[in-house]
Parts: sequence; structure tokens; C-alpha cells
Amino acid sequence: MRFRQSSDDGDEVINISSLIDVLFILIIFLIVTMAFKEEEVDHLVKLPSDKRNQSLTKAKDQAITVNIRENGDYIVLGTQMTEEQLEEWMAGELERKPGLKVLIRCDKESKHLHLANVMSICRHCGVPEAKIGVRTEK
Repeated sequence: MRFRQSSDDGDEVINISSLIDVLFILIIFLIVTMAFKEEEVDHLVKLPSDKRNQSLTKAKDQAITVNIRENGDYIVLGTQMTEEQLEEWMAGELERKPGLKVLIRCDKESKHLHLANVMSICRHCGVPEAKIGVRTEK
């Protein structure tokens, strides 16, 4: 009587090359999506440039961005606001997040009055830190 020997010696090789390909695609996808989620930027705002200025560091969980367009429109989270609406919204945000920081992105062709108004609103609401964004040249 002949018995067959089973080949369960543990010498089986699992091909993981397709698994590695999928892993690399997932890593690339995550890196690309994190890069797109950096900051709310209004592309109609042309920032002034400064060679001496260092890039601003942002606390992503506590920072809001106020964009001021050339014609004086205030844009926050993609929504156009008046000065009164901006002040009311900022006061509400400050109640929820006491350490709120504000980044003001003002177009280089807009009037100084609009920037001064946003700074005044920040001071009136009690924002602890407000910065003005500029484009850094190398």
C-alpha cells in the first residue's frame, strides 16, 4: 500500500508584491490629501512679498484665516462677510476657542483701511494673537 506524503512542510511562499504596491498607493494618497488640507486660501488675494519675513507657523486647530480681497471684501471659510458679521462670528468663535489665533491675508492692492478694520475687530473681540500674512520670497 502506497501512502502519499502531504506537502505541509511550511515551505509555501506567499507573494506579497501586490500588497506592497497597494501599500505604496495608500501612502501616496494620504500624503497628497494631507498637503491639500493645509489652509483656507482665497486665490483672489495677492499677498505682498517680503524677503526678510519668515513664514508664519500656524496652530491648525486654533487658527482662523480672514482673507481681504482687493475691493475690500472679507472672506472667511469661503463666505463673504460684512464687518458686523465678521465681528459677530469672531466673538462666537472666541467663546468656543479661547486661545483663538487669527491670520489676516490682505491683498497688496487693497486699502489699508480694510486691514485696520479687521485688526480693530480682533482687538475688540479680545483675540490674543492676530498675524498678517505675507508671501515669503527666497
